[in-house]
Amino acid sequence: MSENMMKNTPDVEENVTAHPERTHQKNKKKGKKKKRRSALNKFTYVLFVLGVSMLLSAFIILTANDVFALIKPEFATVVELNEDVTVKEMATVLKEHEIIEYPWAFRLYSTLKKYETFESGKFELDSDMDYGQIINSLRRVSSYTETVTVTIPEGYTLRQIAQLMEDSMVCSEKDFLETAATYPYKHDYLQDIPMEEFRLEGFLFPDTYEFYKNDKPVNVINKMLNNFDIKYSDDIIEYAEATGYTMHEIITIASMVEREAVKETEQKTIAGVIVNRLEHSADFPYLNIDATVQYALPEHKAALTTEDLKIDSPYNTYIYKGLPKGPICNPGMGAILSAIQPEEHKYFYYVATGEEDGGHIFSRTLEEHNEARAQVEKNKN
Repeated sequence: MSENMMKNTPDVEENVTAHPERTHQKNKKKGKKKKRRSALNKFTYVLFVLGVSMLLSAFIILTANDVFALIKPEFATVVELNEDVTVKEMATVLKEHEIIEYPWAFRLYSTLKKYETFESGKFELDSDMDYGQIINSLRRVSSYTETVTVTIPEGYTLRQIAQLMEDSMVCSEKDFLETAATYPYKHDYLQDIPMEEFRLEGFLFPDTYEFYKNDKPVNVINKMLNNFDIKYSDDIIEYAEATGYTMHEIITIASMVEREAVKETEQKTIAGVIVNRLEHSADFPYLNIDATVQYALPEHKAALTTEDLKIDSPYNTYIYKGLPKGPICNPGMGAILSAIQPEEHKYFYYVATGEEDGGHIFSRTLEEHNEARAQVEKNKN
């Protein structure tokens, strides 16, 4: 090792160890920078958390206001549903009417409440309703107060009434018929009647009613049944029981009287003919009522052919003995009273005169009846 190198070595060591304070100051500065960065990170995180919390709080408040209608502008609107809709479709309709702000929230709420569809109708809703009130209004009978007066003529069939309800915008024909066949009404006089297509035929009392437009068929039909219950009073029940016929049989007889007798003055006479045949069934097993065949035919045509009289139906009184399966129309009170208190006579036959007044010729024997028919044909020619 050279002398110069030997001399320089201690100097280097001296330089390294001679300034410990500088090294300490550098380390101290680095520590401060790390602390500042850590503090900045914490502050940023806090700001982020606060921001998210504020956004979440605002979201919750706005959603809660929509769900619970805490602070909403007040106005009323009419929502009309022409057909049943899904929850998703209902949410869209409510949004369009500005009843709700968040369709997704309404869908979630409805799902949690286990609602899947909303039925057709016309509903008046308020903007300050909460979701529960909105759903309750939509699930009830159409709350819109627009009504329509409908007169059901005496002798109308179930199908004719259903069509009249649709034409009057009360409810659809299809829904009316389906409800009539399947809904378990609690009226006592219906309990022994099988749940089938025309079970309510005869009990939809013909009258003038006031219905809500776009109402539910169950309520429309119930109003008619309640009216029948009122009209078929205790006094009538007492007289009917004295005949030995059930209420269903009385209404069946009355329905035939209603369809056969054009003139009210002949109702009791025609009722007497039907009862005479029923009480002398050995000699007159078949009632031979044209109106029952017309009811059995899909088109309900007026002029019957020989082939029409052969139609295999429990309503065809030309091939099935005794009373038909059930009523063939909804009779009025006049026909019902005629069935309960028919005219006492010895007629077993009648034939329409063909005159404009719709009268009949009544006969005691088949010979008299054939003569009457011949006279009718002669008058036509």
